[in-house]
Amino acid sequence: MPDINHDDGLDPRSTRPFTVVLMTIYSVENAGIRYISAALQREGFDTHIIFLRDWVHNSLDMPSDREIELALGIIADKDADLVGLGFMSSLLPMAQHVTARIQARFPDKPIVWGGIHPTSDPAGSIPFCDYVCVGEGELAVIDLCTALRDGTDTTKIPNVWARVGDDVHENPPRPLIQDLDWLPYPDTRDENKYYIEKGKVRIEEPWKRAAEYRIYFSRGCPYNCSYCYVSILRDVYDEKGKKFYRARSVEHILGELEMVQRTFPKIARVKIDDDTSFAFGKAWMEEFLEKYPKRVGKPFECLLIPPMMRPDMLKKLMGAGLVRVQTGIESGSAAESKELHNRSPGNDAIMKFAKANRKMKLNVVYDVIIDNPHATEAMKLETAKFLLDLPRPYDIYFYSLNYFPGTALTRQALADGSLDPDMVEGKNTKAWHQFRVSMDWPRSDEDRFYLAIFSMASKSFVPKRFLRKLLDNREHWKKPENIDRLFYLAWATNYLKMGYVGWRYFKNGELTWMKLRQYGSLRKMISQ
Repeated sequence: MPDINHDDGLDPRSTRPFTVVLMTIYSVENAGIRYISAALQREGFDTHIIFLRDWVHNSLDMPSDREIELALGIIADKDADLVGLGFMSSLLPMAQHVTARIQARFPDKPIVWGGIHPTSDPAGSIPFCDYVCVGEGELAVIDLCTALRDGTDTTKIPNVWARVGDDVHENPPRPLIQDLDWLPYPDTRDENKYYIEKGKVRIEEPWKRAAEYRIYFSRGCPYNCSYCYVSILRDVYDEKGKKFYRARSVEHILGELEMVQRTFPKIARVKIDDDTSFAFGKAWMEEFLEKYPKRVGKPFECLLIPPMMRPDMLKKLMGAGLVRVQTGIESGSAAESKELHNRSPGNDAIMKFAKANRKMKLNVVYDVIIDNPHATEAMKLETAKFLLDLPRPYDIYFYSLNYFPGTALTRQALADGSLDPDMVEGKNTKAWHQFRVSMDWPRSDEDRFYLAIFSMASKSFVPKRFLRKLLDNREHWKKPENIDRLFYLAWATNYLKMGYVGWRYFKNGELTWMKLRQYGSLRKMISQ
């Protein structure tokens, strides 16, 4: 770690702003890094953000030497006083490689890691950098930058682990930010953004290429699903008895969206990216329902937990502009939900909503997790039958189960010996190639059979009677000599469905080159 103390007590850089270069890999829609940048700017720090490649569905690989050199050139040009990297666990090998390149070129520049991976494994992260930010980062990074600028102690900052030579200073987290209106709006200026892709750098805010603006109304989640990052944060903050699920005020949210409408030329839809939305109380809801249509008026979509899929509430939200709702089935099996996912099964609430939705005609997407090695065939069969019982039309987002470090699911599987440590993301890189599900991923004949049934269940043009007959004769269709015909039929129906989805996006003004680049691969076409 560089020595920031000087004999005269003065930092020779004090005549110019303290400059921070933040970097994120494969995440141009990363709101967290923009919040960090905005919070630092408000305190007088100079910030710049490098977006090293954009995420592409199931097609990630290491950034090229040319692209890393471009990033190093920006760090040199800005003469950064601190470099920050934010990333998820699957990208750990990339973060390690990029960090090593920065350290080799700039041995005196301190580096801080943040994001969900360093939060989940600070002890495994600190050997590679100078500081690790654990949990919410806005206040912690302000304190770190202030200490570095002023030449004061950096080893006692809450939320920050600091490495000085071989000594590691572990600091507990500070309380969660309760007043989310304290947060500035995310930094979405163009002039301090650098988008590196295909060996070229563009000075622009890449998020503005999108037709969808993703916003957070809240932080935290009332649920604690075993596979989710929320289980990590609950442990970090030991949040029992504390307010973990927190909401912004309606005015703060509308102010951000009004700013976005002035500066994002292509916005056609707002996506509320909370883990669950609208669990904020009656007064909050009434204010939102009254003000959003008048001051924003854009169609919006949100994620809701199954118990909140109430027709009376959804009708009011539709009147304010709600056009799509996403909710988690994850599994149609109550046993899998309880024993493996640590969720209360919400299938009764989902079915009640689905029947009511025949009249409301709200576009709905259900989340389903597959590739769960702990799931029995009986569990998979229950999921297939539940999907076939759901009234059409609906969409499905399939997610392939990945083991992320620090989640309750991963910890339990490691403890009982059912998970090889090398299969945990960070060591493993499965999520580079299979996060949202595509049908090209190698699977067992049984899993290919059930994925085929799951996938065709949402296709309104595939008769349910036909699919139920396939289930009744599943032992025949799971055989190696038969499964290919069924699986490729399902693959073909998925192409037809995704053609319709693409047309729907185009009709609504939401089909951009950015979206096509992220999802447009025929081989790795998302399964929906």
